[in-house]
Amino acid sequence: MFKNITQFASAMKNLSQLGPQVQLMQERLEAARVYGSSYDILGTVHVEMSGLGVVLSTSISTTLLDSVHQNLTQRLVTEAMNEANRKAKELHVSAIRDITGGADLIPGFNDLLKNISG
Repeated sequence: MFKNITQFASAMKNLSQLGPQVQLMQERLEAARVYGSSYDILGTVHVEMSGLGVVLSTSISTTLLDSVHQNLTQRLVTEAMNEANRKAKELHVSAIRDITGGADLIPGFNDLLKNISG
């Protein structure tokens, strides 16, 4: 994983210096808002999430609340939530890259970020 102990020590030093920046990043992500929407001819579903992926609100067209459209409504809610969640992950990865300057602090870290954001 690490070529030598010096590389490991350097990575740990870099991580320890990020503490205040990580706290600020968490606060910004908590305040940030992302939105997901899904549409059908019968109506729309909107989801609002924080940058941390917490669902804050949902909006569902009244036409979709009819029990006849239950399957459609469930599909649209799922799609809207997944879209908002994807955007929250992208926002989170972007914030991490901003505070690390895109540096690969730990070997494989950038690959991990790519996997998180899809």
